[in-house]
Amino acid sequence: MSPLVLSWALSSVSGYGIYGLQILLHYLRRGGRAQDLILTHAPSALTLPPLTAARLEPVVTLGAKIQAFLQANPSETLQFNHAVLHGCGNDFLGFAGQDRVWGQPNIGCAAMEHLSCSPEGLECGKRYDRLIAISQWNADYLKSLTIGPVDLCYQGIDPSLFHPAPQSGLYGDRFVIFSGGKFEYRKGQDLVTAAFKRFQPRHPEALLVTAWQNLLPPDAEAFARAGHTMGVPELVPNQGLKIAAWLHAQGLPEGSFIALPFTHHLLMPSVLAECDLALFPNRCEGGTNLVAMEAMACGIPTYVSYNTGQKDLVDLIGCDAFRGQRPVPSGASMRTTEDWGETDVEEIVTAMENIYTHRAESRHRAADLAARLQEWSWAAMNEKLLQIVCF
Repeated sequence: MSPLVLSWALSSVSGYGIYGLQILLHYLRRGGRAQDLILTHAPSALTLPPLTAARLEPVVTLGAKIQAFLQANPSETLQFNHAVLHGCGNDFLGFAGQDRVWGQPNIGCAAMEHLSCSPEGLECGKRYDRLIAISQWNADYLKSLTIGPVDLCYQGIDPSLFHPAPQSGLYGDRFVIFSGGKFEYRKGQDLVTAAFKRFQPRHPEALLVTAWQNLLPPDAEAFARAGHTMGVPELVPNQGLKIAAWLHAQGLPEGSFIALPFTHHLLMPSVLAECDLALFPNRCEGGTNLVAMEAMACGIPTYVSYNTGQKDLVDLIGCDAFRGQRPVPSGASMRTTEDWGETDVEEIVTAMENIYTHRAESRHRAADLAARLQEWSWAAMNEKLLQIVCF
């Protein structure tokens, strides 16, 4: 395999950080040499199992040195004679400093939520020799721009971490509902909260577990326009959001929820193992929704909104879906919301009641989907990507 450069930081707490980590690990599994992997950033909040850390130690060390060099020499640009992977989001915006790292070829790994592109963004997109999409929705949009070849390479799950496991029994007969993803408008936490507020009085043993932490302030204008909840969680700089206080303010009683702090990716399987249902009424996902995939892989009955990138989980794997999707109006604080979907709160409540009433049957079906999802391992998914960029 030819050498490979990654122009964003590895991390255990961000989607791109995990994505990059898994690309590098599969490169090494395929027989690639650690000295042929080049990072241009030091890791950010990266915690690894000891043997994995030892395998990546020379790669991480070099990345820190390259980052220090670029910071000390702000006019320098690094040119490589092999592939460089770049992150590119809405309007083809990338990570800070990646415009100073270029290769042959340059590959844009895209995750877009807004199907709009400024003239400047389009010119930036033309600088990539090839684009990688992580959902059919994104692939179709990128192809419509006719700026270069587009390959659909799905993201995956780590089957050594995310697989069915028994509940610990610590929560007895509580009916545990999981909702994950950083707190922001497109993730639909207001919809989950409104639905749980209707469901919990009927079933006082219900317990909502949220993994919603975010270091950025939520879009208060968008949540207010939707009208399902009041206000947004308060942000404490460098600490995160006051999720518990916000849920109390929405009228959820004490003891009906657990608002998790920032939780390491390696610990999430132990959280999911306790859950009876996972809800993702997300208004938009540029990819297939990694958190939903991990819940499915753990054998948890899971519902996703049938819109944008999440459609692939329904069409290709058979995930349960919120089918009633209304258009989402755009606002002053957002770009276009074309293809986004608004799930009806009552449909979410119906899903809760369905799983609550048919737990055994739901678990059996979820186990079948979990077995199917094992084929979506990071190794299998990243094999296609490496075939494109390293051979």
